[in-house]
Amino acid sequence: MFQFTNNKKVKKDRFSQLYDILNTISAAKDMKGLLEKSLNKTLALLSSERGSIFLAGDDGKELSLKWAQDVNSTLSSDIKRKIGEGVLGKVARDRKAVLVRDIRSDERFKITNASYEYKTNSFLCAPIATDMRLIGVMSITENKSKKPYSEQDLRILEIIAGHIALKIEKSQLLSRIDRLKKEAEQNGKFTDLGKIAGGISHELNSPLDGVIRYVNLALNSIEEGVAREYLLEAKGGLLRIANIIRSLLQLVRQKKSSSYKWIDVNKTIEKSIDLMRYQAMYKGVDIKKDFCMNLPKIPDLGIDSILSNIFKNALDSLEAEGSINIATSLENNFVNISISDTGCGISKEHMEHIFEPFFTTKGTTKGTGLGLSICYDIVKRYNGKIDVVSDHGNGTKFIISLPVKDKNTK
Repeated sequence: MFQFTNNKKVKKDRFSQLYDILNTISAAKDMKGLLEKSLNKTLALLSSERGSIFLAGDDGKELSLKWAQDVNSTLSSDIKRKIGEGVLGKVARDRKAVLVRDIRSDERFKITNASYEYKTNSFLCAPIATDMRLIGVMSITENKSKKPYSEQDLRILEIIAGHIALKIEKSQLLSRIDRLKKEAEQNGKFTDLGKIAGGISHELNSPLDGVIRYVNLALNSIEEGVAREYLLEAKGGLLRIANIIRSLLQLVRQKKSSSYKWIDVNKTIEKSIDLMRYQAMYKGVDIKKDFCMNLPKIPDLGIDSILSNIFKNALDSLEAEGSINIATSLENNFVNISISDTGCGISKEHMEHIFEPFFTTKGTTKGTGLGLSICYDIVKRYNGKIDVVSDHGNGTKFIISLPVKDKNTK
């Protein structure tokens, strides 16, 4: 773990500046603003006059200069560097940050005085990358003190570069999700949910693990303070993304299943109740059952997912005490499952959206907006129907009707 200087005032100032940079990165609305502001603030934090940010091309063969700062003048010319060549290229290839104390004597990077154009001989260079993907490279030089940079400086640059990578990765993923959501809306609210799941779960899952590990590395390398608290908030957002992926993968697995077993509906409900019983007891929620005996068995196309998602919503709607009522019946060759609660209910303006993918009223830290979409999709596969009766402040009732198949084995 690196330690900031013992000078408490300098230490506090550096923490405050680092926090400000991370906050600036997270709040950036566009790529230009992200690169410009993060580079300028990093130069100020590291008391430097010159820096650049190169981004990798789609072909993975070269880097292109996207923003640079040289003393008091801004550069944005079309400069490229091949990956694997020179300092920038090697940092990009190896995805490992480097500290050069004196370029004239550093054996890793051969360079002649004739080709060296900087005032000082020390510089920093860090990859903007996740474990799975190179995004770019960030470099800092021209230390105003004329002294070599330190390992502490390098760690700071790594944290900033890692946060830039997180911001770019998140922005691109959210853009893709938004695009797929719009496609789903154009083709029908629900028919493309499987396409969304298959299309983004793989792309999200691969880089996300690396980004979380990088944030954990930063957390392990920084002392208590506002910067650490901010990284913890970032980690919370990443874990929410991971939760969305789990929901999407759950849907994909169910869609790919070509075989199923026949199940007893009442027993399946009992198992789902057991899973939420402790949480219900903790909240003081009473669970009431009214089962129709001798129900015919139905194929298992994911009914446990329907139950777990609706039960969870019911518990979330109850602050303390209250009740959840579960009943089963057989009518007109349909097995009916009724789940009602005495919770806060659903407002009229939200009712028409509750089955839409990614729609949630729980806030970003609790809900993914996929639970009821999954329920709707599963009910569709049964050729059944799901109805909702609710009023804000007066509880909610879900009625799931599933057809009885002709071929029924016990």
